[in-house]
Amino acid sequence: MLVLLSIFLIVVFVLLLFAIVIFFFQIVDVFLDLPYVATDRQKIDTIIKLAKIKKGETVIDLGSGDGRLLFAAAQRGAHAIGYEINPLLIVLTHIHAKLKGLAGQIELRRQNLWKADLAAADVIFVYGRRKNMPKFEEFIYRNAQKGSRVVVNTNPFLNKEPQKVANDLFLYQV
Repeated sequence: MLVLLSIFLIVVFVLLLFAIVIFFFQIVDVFLDLPYVATDRQKIDTIIKLAKIKKGETVIDLGSGDGRLLFAAAQRGAHAIGYEINPLLIVLTHIHAKLKGLAGQIELRRQNLWKADLAAADVIFVYGRRKNMPKFEEFIYRNAQKGSRVVVNTNPFLNKEPQKVANDLFLYQV
């Protein structure tokens, strides 16, 4: 009986500690200019189709979150690079990449996305707030190579005309 009580208390303590850590990272996210907002799973297939990712291409996700777009790109043979500053999301992405057998195709950079190196990108994913889209537009068109494809989720660029629009997703070419 004492052993069961000890195990129960340890499990409760670990769960409580885990909840506190997650709460801490959620609070930090609230104060960020671009908090974590997961891409709707139904949109992932549309994003990948719009991007027309080919084997061997380099895909960059600005604010990669839990890595779901990185996994989808890597499954199509791309080298997927995610920029993310939330360490909890980076750890979760690393774990999922290993479990999915994609660790060799996914690279995570714990770095401010505004310092991202876009020169090697064939495809760039963006999911930002409406107020951040002019900054994203300028940053991408200034730093990405000509011909790069950009898929923007929900909030389009204001000064560029998308090549295609589907499911509230916007495809641009630099």
